[in-house]
Amino acid sequence: MRFLLCLVIWIVFVGGLYAYTEQRDSGGAPERVAGLAEKKVQERLSIELTPTFSVEEDPFALQTEQQTGPFELRLNGMAVDIADLPISRGQTLFIRDLDAALGEHNEVFIKASPPVSEGSLTHGIRLRLLAQDRVLADQTIWSSGGGLVSGTIPFGVRKSPETDNDH
Repeated sequence: MRFLLCLVIWIVFVGGLYAYTEQRDSGGAPERVAGLAEKKVQERLSIELTPTFSVEEDPFALQTEQQTGPFELRLNGMAVDIADLPISRGQTLFIRDLDAALGEHNEVFIKASPPVSEGSLTHGIRLRLLAQDRVLADQTIWSSGGGLVSGTIPFGVRKSPETDNDH
């Protein structure tokens, strides 16, 4: 009798769970909705980077065929080529006339490796992003304890007063 009772309880629980998952999965296929196309605006940007350290190769980085270098800068996921520019402590690095397609929401990613010998110091990189006469972003990314200085700075494209017709 106990064996029959266990079998019935097992069938009720497992059968109920099976019926529930079948009903839930076949309830309705998700509709495919086309995403909104974000308007992109072509802008000519200038980037100013001021590190508080001299950039060195990261000795702990994974060695692969594709060498990224000690400093990485990306604008909306696209790499900005700065391989031949000298990057040293306290010296502002200017990247001028950078053409970019900007949407409503944008970001700049920075990753740099400070010297291992300065592992006990706090390091930072100040980024200023300029479009013509407007400052789009002005922020400093910090790292303490000698780790990689990396971070993402979000920014938006603001309309200049001359092009703003909403009164």
